[in-house]
Amino acid sequence: MFRFRWLTLLVAAALLVGSTTAYADVPYPTFTIDEKGHGIMMQNAYMPVGAIDGYSIFGENEALSNGKVELNSPQDIFVDNEDHVYVADTGNARIVELDSWGNFIRIIGEGELKQPKGVFVTENKDIYVADYAKQSVVVFGPDGKLKQTIGKPKSKLYGKDTPFKPQKVIVDKRGSIYIIGEGLIQGLVRLDKEGKFLGYFGGNRAGFNLLKTLQRMFYTKAQLSKMTREMPISPTNISVDSEGLIYTSTTGINGGAIKKLNVAGKDLLGGTWSLNQVSDITTDAMGNIYAIDAGEGMILEYNRDGNLMFLFSYNDTGEQRLGLLAAPTGIAVTSDGRLLALSGERGNVTVYQPTAFTKLVHEALGLYLDGKYVQSREPWNEVLRQNSLFSLAHTGIGLAYFKEGKYQEAFEKFEFSKNKKEYSNAYWELRREWIMKHAVDVALSILGAIIALMAIRFAYRKYQFGKPVVIAWLKVTRQWFVAQLLHIFRMLRHPIEGYYELEHNNKASVASATVLLVVLFGVRLFGLYTTNFLFATMEPLQINIVTELLKLLIPLFAWVISNYLVSVINDGEGSFKNIYKGTIYALSPYIIFAIPLAIMSRGLTLMEGVIYNYSYNIVILWCALLLFIMVKEIHGYEIKETVRNIVLTIIGMLIMAFVAFILFGLSNQVWEFVYSLFQEVNLRVD
Repeated sequence: MFRFRWLTLLVAAALLVGSTTAYADVPYPTFTIDEKGHGIMMQNAYMPVGAIDGYSIFGENEALSNGKVELNSPQDIFVDNEDHVYVADTGNARIVELDSWGNFIRIIGEGELKQPKGVFVTENKDIYVADYAKQSVVVFGPDGKLKQTIGKPKSKLYGKDTPFKPQKVIVDKRGSIYIIGEGLIQGLVRLDKEGKFLGYFGGNRAGFNLLKTLQRMFYTKAQLSKMTREMPISPTNISVDSEGLIYTSTTGINGGAIKKLNVAGKDLLGGTWSLNQVSDITTDAMGNIYAIDAGEGMILEYNRDGNLMFLFSYNDTGEQRLGLLAAPTGIAVTSDGRLLALSGERGNVTVYQPTAFTKLVHEALGLYLDGKYVQSREPWNEVLRQNSLFSLAHTGIGLAYFKEGKYQEAFEKFEFSKNKKEYSNAYWELRREWIMKHAVDVALSILGAIIALMAIRFAYRKYQFGKPVVIAWLKVTRQWFVAQLLHIFRMLRHPIEGYYELEHNNKASVASATVLLVVLFGVRLFGLYTTNFLFATMEPLQINIVTELLKLLIPLFAWVISNYLVSVINDGEGSFKNIYKGTIYALSPYIIFAIPLAIMSRGLTLMEGVIYNYSYNIVILWCALLLFIMVKEIHGYEIKETVRNIVLTIIGMLIMAFVAFILFGLSNQVWEFVYSLFQEVNLRVD
């Protein structure tokens, strides 16, 4: 589904590319994404200017016309601090060094390498090569001569039977070597300068598998012993930035495919959005992150916090147009912002030049990182003049306002860009200012309210003040139907007695339950529209009332019907009417507390989010507990029978959903058959 959505967007965008002059220079569209992960088409971020392929050079820049070297299945590319380009020419078993425009400089390691798959160059020009077939990391000096060969670590901690087949390698400022090896699920292999094993670093975690979890819950020890273990996926590629932070990319996972690791191996990006076939990753001097996806042939650019800025290009399906990629294996960036995308299938390097729009974005980011917050606002405003939907620009302006202490303006910008973290920070400051300004007034108001309440109670007890109002209220609450509605409060305090009274003492009716169902829906809508967007599951503009009504009614009635059918088979005492009433009254905690929780959320920041989340989860668990008690009391079950009934009810609901899905599919086919038959008859009559 994910892949299909992006392909659909690309087809639509390709039609625009071919029909408008604005995109006439490039064969691909450029996207950014919103906070929900939906693609938004925008102006070009990078323009293809040439391709280095060893046979011919495309593009108008004369600097690309000198020197040719044929590449064979290259697997990695690296740009050093002088903008020299190093390509791991895997098929030819060598490293090729070029200048930043593709001019040939030299061959490194010819005759000494077997299958180089990764290359890295340090600041002092030492060249580290991950040689898969040689099962070693080979180090060459600045002169290109062999300096050191690092083989499999001899440490017992590494493991005698653990293979050592290096695929990628990097070196940090301290000289520590990080290696990605085939099948090393523990993470990156970390070595010192001499090749001594220091441990593993930054490994991935095994993904959650519902089927495996259920199997572990219900299988016997004998069955579990025959199951294969759920193993984490090994990282695919690795990079290091100017600050010494390690970056990894992993193919085949949807969440956390790109990681920015601190010294403790913790991901600082927190599961940033990405495609799931990321084959390489690199960074520039500002900390911007560049990734390339082999599955879609796309290039992604993030800022240093992991916010996606640009997403462009796609796999060449035979068009042979400059800028389209074929099974890309590597990406690198030069000091002037040009991107070099390596294609293993074609054996070439495609060069992309940043557009004026991209340079403007980079200028604004650079000014902000240098602490020039006021100066950064002007280029951000220019970005917005060119693209008002570019949310990162709103965030950038908001950050500039925040640093100046203009919290209200920052708050509004963060709200527009849906940046929850910065929105929370701005709201924290606004709330702090408000509390400092009105703390005395609030304290006096609370004290006054307490005194007034105590005075009213004293007056009522001493002089019967307000007695007519109390009598009128008691008359209303003792009305038959009103008392049934207020029975939800009885359910909170004494649920067992409450269900007994519901079933035997006529404390609830189908009518009162139906009214509460309507109230429940109203409470749900209130929560959707009112909950602070920091904790909301959707925006108000995305809410569809009919859809929300169906999301409430379908599961509720599926539960009631399934539970009744299961109970009939298993000697349950509850009638369909009592199950219906009991189910709705089991949701009493949500009906009572959801509105206060939604209002409370308006005053919280992300730091206090635990208060809202715990409170909301307690309400849901409370409802689940009442539902459990309902099944037990209504049907007269013991605890074991109650659990069995609930499990069978859920299974019944799943069966109903499956049958409904089948019927829906068949109804579509029947409708298509009837429609085609009608058309055929109509044609024959004509």
